Amino acid sequence: MIQSTQWPAGSMDGQHGFTLVEVLAALAVASLIIVSLNLASTAVRQGVEKTRQSLGSQAAVSAAAGIFQRDAARIAKLRRAGSAEPGGYLFEGSARQMIYPLPEFEGVSQGGLYLVRLRAENAEGGTQLIRDRAPLLPGEAIAEDRSWSDAVVLLEGPFDIGFAYRAQRTGQRDWNESWDPANAMPEQIRLTIEDSATGRLRAPVIVQSLLVDAEVECAAAPASCGDAKPEGAVQ
Repeated sequence: MIQSTQWPAGSMDGQHGFTLVEVLAALAVASLIIVSLNLASTAVRQGVEKTRQSLGSQAAVSAAAGIFQRDAARIAKLRRAGSAEPGGYLFEGSARQMIYPLPEFEGVSQGGLYLVRLRAENAEGGTQLIRDRAPLLPGEAIAEDRSWSDAVVLLEGPFDIGFAYRAQRTGQRDWNESWDPANAMPEQIRLTIEDSATGRLRAPVIVQSLLVDAEVECAAAPASCGDAKPEGAVQ
């Protein structure tokens, strides 16, 4: 006689496995956690890269501003050669470009007097601030077809860059985006660097005084400027 075996009641409790539904639910939760971690990791990497680029861009802005200040503080005050108007100076200034005489010292580059051009030009992805120069000989004027060399890109990116000028002692107290050098040199030059997308300043507005207290050397013949008088230091 075959007897059936009966298990005690409750003997299988706690010994059953996971159901398929429970396994799928666990996998779904794990997938969500992994996706969240990947998204968080990507956001962190992007944030670090954006911060790195921002710091690099800000360093470039500061370096370009420093070169502008260094140049503006050493601009030479020279009479314009062959000027039709007495008292003309060898200097040109607009909202996007400056041309000025500058003494360069040996050790940094070949020493001598140079005509330096600092200009903001439109480029792919924004604006470039470029500095180039050309040797300046006594009696030379600023020519449109001058051969410029030693071009260096000081700043490049989504910027709006502008210059402005004023001379308070001569009554020109307001900032002007162009400068007529016929009768006087500007006493102060302003450089503005803004974010082209937001219009916010990328650096504090820089106002540099021209630290020139006298004419260095007349660019014309001595007879043409022998009556030139030194001018006082800019206050």
